[in-house]
Amino acid sequence: MVSVLENSNNKLRPDISFYGFRGGPGGISLTLISLMNEMACLGYRIHLLLHNTRVPEKKYVHPSIRTVKLPDGGLIKRARHLSYYIKESQPKAMISVREPGNRAITLAKTFYKARSKVVFRVGMPLTTALKRRALVKRMLRAASIRYCYTRADMIIANHVNVAEDIAHNTGIPIENIPVIPNGTVSAFLYEQAKANPEHPWLNRKEAPVVLGIGRLARQKDFTTLIRAFCELKKKINARLLILGEGKERISLAALIDQLGLTASVDLYGHTDNPYAFLARADLFVLSSVWEGLPNALIEAMALGISCVATDCRSGPREILENGKYGHLVPVGDHRTMADAMYRALLQPLDPDFIRSGASRYEAGLCARRYLEALDLV
Repeated sequence: MVSVLENSNNKLRPDISFYGFRGGPGGISLTLISLMNEMACLGYRIHLLLHNTRVPEKKYVHPSIRTVKLPDGGLIKRARHLSYYIKESQPKAMISVREPGNRAITLAKTFYKARSKVVFRVGMPLTTALKRRALVKRMLRAASIRYCYTRADMIIANHVNVAEDIAHNTGIPIENIPVIPNGTVSAFLYEQAKANPEHPWLNRKEAPVVLGIGRLARQKDFTTLIRAFCELKKKINARLLILGEGKERISLAALIDQLGLTASVDLYGHTDNPYAFLARADLFVLSSVWEGLPNALIEAMALGISCVATDCRSGPREILENGKYGHLVPVGDHRTMADAMYRALLQPLDPDFIRSGASRYEAGLCARRYLEALDLV
């Protein structure tokens, strides 16, 4: 029924099993791994459950974490095998980290009578996902969300705005939704930041480098960032480096060409180590239309990098403490963004001061808050 892939020989009942993990590029995967690693460092028995997801590289995962492979298939098949696992391993708590996993774990609990504390970890406003669907699909998904969320034993949100959105969409009292931020700042981040990014703009600094990170998708709104950079170039010589891949690559490349920026803007693509780039940038810009709690912004602060961010829902205003640790600008306003970028480069904040603002997001602190919420301390 289940297959142990690697790591610990510990056969004792797990304290916490994580489900719904999505591997591959993206900060959220590393954030969840950091959370599990911190719990493992504190002596808790952790299982990582996977279906068809690529197993994280061993270098990322604490050696005591047990990786368990479950058979893949449709929702019912996944729920059935998940219930087998729960009955066999009896974890004290099951943490589902993504929406598809929420449905499978609810089915396992409701119809297959699997007994474990079920916890949903929610990192994005539900309304954002619902708005992108046609009316009928939106109504069906909203009903599914209400059904699943009201049957979980606990919902944990990574931001107060996310908690408010959950309460609005499900009817769960907001006081019953703990808010625990992403444990983004970890020893792994600092270690990776020491590496050489192997990019000539960063290794041979001839001009300030502005960095953007994320999927080349509408949510990240790199169109506004590129237009803002075009305005910035009228004042100072600078370069823009964007890390990430996505379906908007062609349209963004066309915009760069149209604005005459091909020599000073690089759509670099995906990298396994964005932290090495981030540590050597002069300015990080978050241009998103919406977020949950943007990890890249926290990571930039942890590395002492000056920041400009859109005042989108949700996260940037809280992270930057109303502009204390960086510049906040309206969503989609490239001229105001360009002005903030210019001021941030001209008069950067002290790096140690910026770093101090990221201490709230240390992985160890957030892991302990999870354990307290789960009554496992």
